[in-house]
Formats: sequence, structure tokens, C-alpha cells
Amino acid sequence: MSRFIVLAFIAVSTLQLQAQKDYQVLDEIIAVVGNEIILLSDLETQKAQLLSSGQNIQGDLDCQVLEALLYENLLLHQAKVDSVDVSADRVESELDRRINMFSQQLGSAEKLEEFYGKSIAEIRNEFYEAIEQQLMVQTMQQNIVADITVTPADVEEFYNSIPEDSIPLIESEVEVSQILIKPKPSEAAIKKVKDQLEGFRSDALGGRDFATMAILYSEDPGSSPKGGELGLAGRGQMVSEFEQVAYNLDEGEISHVFKSDFGYHLMEMIERKGDFYNARHILLKPKLTSNDLQKAKEKLEEVKSLIMSDSLTFAEAALKYSDDEGTRNNNGIIINPNSGSIRFPMNELDPQIFLVIDKMDVGEISEPSIMRSLQGDQAYRIVKLRFRSEAHKANLVEDYQLLQEMTRNSFTDTAVENWLTGSIDKTSIRIDDELGECDFSQNWNKIR
Repeated sequence: MSRFIVLAFIAVSTLQLQAQKDYQVLDEIIAVVGNEIILLSDLETQKAQLLSSGQNIQGDLDCQVLEALLYENLLLHQAKVDSVDVSADRVESELDRRINMFSQQLGSAEKLEEFYGKSIAEIRNEFYEAIEQQLMVQTMQQNIVADITVTPADVEEFYNSIPEDSIPLIESEVEVSQILIKPKPSEAAIKKVKDQLEGFRSDALGGRDFATMAILYSEDPGSSPKGGELGLAGRGQMVSEFEQVAYNLDEGEISHVFKSDFGYHLMEMIERKGDFYNARHILLKPKLTSNDLQKAKEKLEEVKSLIMSDSLTFAEAALKYSDDEGTRNNNGIIINPNSGSIRFPMNELDPQIFLVIDKMDVGEISEPSIMRSLQGDQAYRIVKLRFRSEAHKANLVEDYQLLQEMTRNSFTDTAVENWLTGSIDKTSIRIDDELGECDFSQNWNKIR
């Protein structure tokens, strides 16, 4: 990706709700793009955001940020010329997301209001236009590259154009699928947890502090130290079972005991603000015994026997038996969260899986092995090594997906560069001479 496009991405992606600075900048217009003006305060705000993010910026920061702002405002100007439409629902949805994110960071909607010195309604009104314009910019960016297609012939031509000494080196990669079975707690263990939570509910209704009980007893490590408080949340952020209960509670109300994939919960509603809420909860998990774990292992051994006898394929068995929702409907294939690909460089593989597949052959299925989730829950799984590549230079056979993406990026860069050249030529652009001569990657200062 070109240096300029990276800068443009920075300019668009860093637009966010901000508090007023403690200092005041004597504002002035430093550039005009079509009918859009760029203020000195815009430049200073973007610089402050970049510096606070810890990014290592090489070269003249003023010039780089100004170029990014010029690009952003050229997109906005052209979006208005082209009558790019952004619906009010889309703007409202993005405002909801931003306000929710900042409320969570600060702890609550009240703390957000305190931080800005304004009500939520006032914050929404103040930033509506800025969010609308950002969405117009994003839509315009998407329109520029919307018609790009990449054919196999394009990929081959791109690959053949790469100098031999510049062909990327691909480290060893694997593709892995799994079938996971979670041990089922006994009815006695489930009853014990539910009875304990019902006891907490009676205590809370009798006046005992819910937050104190969450600190003492909840098994949610993230919220327990905070008295079980989860922070402001909106629709779609929590698991469905949790959300269904939350939206049926009034402020101050305490739920009955309910179940989710994480365990059993008791919830206290702290506050409701439209579609947002802040709640406390106490989470308890039924204790597993060695017998529960052994039953899960034996079940997985039976599943492997069905696969090895050709009664089921691995993919069919995953769909029918696996308890892992993330892979069950994907033939058991594990997706790399870093890339969205089904391939993992060895250094990105879960260490628990690496230890299992390290000595396996392609196509081999492991014996059941115990694993522990990020939440500390235990389960058994079998793993199939679908593919393994050795470290090598990229080629069209093994690395087509990577080369296809590189080709697409090259086409995208070219499309953006062509759009910029044409749009700059036909747009009135003026830059304040006091900024000095910047070494822009584009001919922004054509009139200076």
C-alpha cells in the first residue's frame, strides 16, 4: 500500500468523539478543497491523536497530517458533488456505536456526560454532522474501488512482474480442523449452583449489597473486582440469553437465575438509557468432576472411531457432535483470527494445538486431548491436520490467495492514484503559504 493511502486511512480512521482540549488554538483556515475548509485546529487535533496513539511517524508530521486531511476533504467534496447519500439510520447507528464505546471506556453514560460537560442528547447533536461526513467519505472511498475485479490471469501477470529477489518468503503454515466436546456437569452440580444463586437473590432482595456478593462469589474475573458491573452495553454486545434478561429488567430490579454458555447468572439492573443498559451480574459455574471429563473423552473416542471406520467424514462429525459453535458449521476448520484465513503461520497457532500437531502427518487425526479455554473451562478435542507447507518463496500453487490479495491491493492503489490525479486537476485547492513547502506525494499545491 502506498505511503499516501496509509496516511489517508489514518485521517479517516482517527475521526472520533473528543473532549475539548485544555488549551485553545487561535483558529484559522489553512487550506480549502472545493467548498470544504481545513482549519488549523483540525491539523492540531489530528496530530495530537497520532502522537497519543504511540505511532512511529517518520518525516514532517505537519505535512503528512495535512496531506491526509486534504485527501479526506477531497473525498468529502466529491461525495457532495456526486450526491452520495448516507441514511439517517446509518448515522444514528454509528453514533450509537461510538457513544457506547466511549461510555464503556469511561465506565458509564453519566461519566461520559461528565467528561464532555453535556448530556447524551447534546453529544449526539454536536457530532451528528461529523459522523455523517465521515460516512460519506467512507462511502466515496468504497465507490472508487467498487468495480475492481481480479481474475486468475491478473494474479499470474502480477506474480510474474515481481522481481525474483522481491518474491515474499512464506513461513511454514498449517490448516487445522477440530471436534470439541465439552464435559457436562452433573444435575447435582447444576442444582447446587442454582440454589446458591437463588440464595444470593433472596439476600439482595433483603437488603444485602449485590456488588459485595459479586466481589466475593462471582466467577467472572473481568467484572467481579468491579462489583460485577459490566459497563454500558447496547444491543448485540452480550450473548443472547444475557441480553434477553437485561432488556426485561427495570432499574434496580434483580433477575431470576438464568443460564448462558458461560454458566449460571444473577443480574441486577443498574440503569437503562434507551437501548443501552448497565448491569451487574454474579456468574457461577457448576463444578466438573473427573468422571464428567472422562465421559467427554470417551464420547470423543467414539466419534473418532466413526470417522476412522468411514461411517462419517470429519466435517460431518464436526457438524453433528462438536460443541464449538465457531467451527462446527465450518467443517470443523479453525479460522485464523489475525487474518481471517484458514491458514496459520506456526507462530500464530494456539500453543495447545501446536503441541498436538507438531509431529503429525497431513490427514492424520489426533487422539482426544484436554484443552483449556481463555475463560478457564476444560474440554476435550480431536484435531485433524489438513495441510502443512514448509517455508518457501510464494508461488501460484500454494499461495494463490495471498497473491490474489496482493494483486487486488495493487489495483486498488492504482485506482486511488488515478482518481486523485483526476480529482485534484479539476478541483479548486488552496493551501496557506505559511505552512511552507511540503513534499506532498500528490500535486496538492498546484496553485501555490
